Amino acid sequence: MKQFIFLLLLIPFKVLALEQAIVDINELNIYEIQEYVDKGYLTYEKIVKLYLDRIATYNEQYNALITINENALEEAQKLDLEYQESGRRSLIHGLPVIVKDNIDVKGMPTTNGASGLLDSYPYENAEVVQKLIDNGAIIIAKANMDEFAFNATYTHSSFGDTYNAYNTLYSSYGSSGGSAVAVASNLAVFALGTDTGSSIRVPSSANGVVGIRPTFDLISTNGVIKFEETRDVVGVITKYVSDNAIVLDIIDNSDVKYEDYLNKDLSGIKIAVINGFMNPNTNSTSIDYGKTDRFIYEMMNEAIADLEELGAEIIYLDSFYLTYEFDATTMCYNFNEYIKGTSSQIKSLDDLIKNGGYTQYIEGYNGYYCNNDYKLTSAYQNYLNIRNNNIDLANNRFEEYDIDAIIYPTLKTELLTNEEAKYSQIYTPSSSTAPLIGFPALTIPMGFYNGLPYGLEIMAQANNENIIYQIASAYENLNNYYQTPNIAPSLYEIPEEINALLEYYDTCKNEEKYANINNEVQEYFLNFDGNVDNINNLINKYEEESLVAEPKIENYNYFIILLGGLIAVIIIKKVRK
Repeated sequence: MKQFIFLLLLIPFKVLALEQAIVDINELNIYEIQEYVDKGYLTYEKIVKLYLDRIATYNEQYNALITINENALEEAQKLDLEYQESGRRSLIHGLPVIVKDNIDVKGMPTTNGASGLLDSYPYENAEVVQKLIDNGAIIIAKANMDEFAFNATYTHSSFGDTYNAYNTLYSSYGSSGGSAVAVASNLAVFALGTDTGSSIRVPSSANGVVGIRPTFDLISTNGVIKFEETRDVVGVITKYVSDNAIVLDIIDNSDVKYEDYLNKDLSGIKIAVINGFMNPNTNSTSIDYGKTDRFIYEMMNEAIADLEELGAEIIYLDSFYLTYEFDATTMCYNFNEYIKGTSSQIKSLDDLIKNGGYTQYIEGYNGYYCNNDYKLTSAYQNYLNIRNNNIDLANNRFEEYDIDAIIYPTLKTELLTNEEAKYSQIYTPSSSTAPLIGFPALTIPMGFYNGLPYGLEIMAQANNENIIYQIASAYENLNNYYQTPNIAPSLYEIPEEINALLEYYDTCKNEEKYANINNEVQEYFLNFDGNVDNINNLINKYEEESLVAEPKIENYNYFIILLGGLIAVIIIKKVRK
């Protein structure tokens, strides 16, 4: 398997023939995909083939993925058989997922974006990955990422840059850029990323998808290479809010059923808007309170009006100031502990530096605390005290104004080109809010400008993901902004002739007399290769079956009338006696 993966990194993955289907998977949500499986339009094997085709066709232009699971089709076949025999394990049964390459998947290397770790195979799955697999998901690939999860303005690793899903001249942002681009361009149904400062939400916003940073510690980070352990979380990236809620419900450690909060109005919900986070007129140069581009300001005002229309109460606050502290002193120690659970020839960060298989500035993290636990120092305790003070300040602000959520633009300025991203600063409130206090925050698309997407971020108090999903779902139902990128269109067209056959099948599939035809049609659907020659023949079979003579109802009715008359005569005679 190591040889397969190494070759994959050098040679574009190609297939000889593209898979066809009678439905377009690109803009389906999880509910719809599973409904089409139930109807017999898709199998899990076909779904995986469709996504592998898209990976083969489009990954070269995006460079979103590092490795592909060569066993994905075999896993899909087994899950098809299981589905036929006992049903699906969960709503993600048989669905392809992409995992950021700092999260362990057994049988695939975890590189953290560094080529020096290509032989680093974990002995076990990360806990979050094991939950996905236990619920029937298929890990189809590992995503490119900004090496060691350092940067938010771009995704750059030993394996090259990842490019924006809608325009490859623009940055994907990071560090979960590969995961966000993969979902936006339909290389999988959903993806996992990690978020330290803004690494799920910012690339999700820049690529027009939904990304959540959940409450700190809501999801296990065992089996994840951490950058800053008091902030790092695993989160979910999807095209739609409902998909996000479904996946988070499976991988988190909460008993809350997030799906119960979808498709509700916002009556009784109070949302705060932070004026300083969306000011288009300020001269401030700070990343969160600096100038907001006018078009983003106008998008925000439209979103606010929509939320009011949905029943939410909106209040305005001038600021939401927290003390910003960032300390990744634990990174090297955590890496040295992590690497013990792998097959890697690299045994420490120092080994990787000597190996040279990296591109980022990891040398600055090598030193005394690589072998001495920084968490035992008074400096670290002081850092935690500041964090706890921030949490108290934030909770007090929520309670003082009796608010359920705070909203702000995920990115405050126009997206950066790949060249600009190398030397420009990122302007976002994302890194100075939720990560400092462990609160959940989700970005959702709120529109396009010059062909590129921008997001609205929603933050709530710890363990209030349900409130976030309620707001995001209502907003998405009013404004579903996801669209397949023009530069990654569907690889097949649905013939118009299919629709007529589908109507017959859907109408007749539960009628016994059409059983043989239905079986033949279902087989045709599952093996559809684009050939429509047999469609009219199948339609004719439905029509011919409909013309088969039925027992004559009028003769039956006549018999009933005669029988009824005879009974009436007998009764009358008895009465007369």
